[in-house]
Amino acid sequence: MAKQVEQRDGALRGYALRFLESLYNASVYSVIAYSVVLVMLAVIGLAIFMKVINVQEYHPW
Repeated sequence: MAKQVEQRDGALRGYALRFLESLYNASVYSVIAYSVVLVMLAVIGLAIFMKVINVQEYHPW
């Protein structure tokens, strides 16, 4: 009985560690993706500011 409890606890610990590792990886990838989006928006904003990209004015009335 004690051996079964040890095996179950070991399996649960393994699943918990894999879950935490995947959660950590997802958070790292989301931070990297967010940073890439911010850099891309900054480059586009700079290009618009320097008149490299022409953006027409929009007046809805």
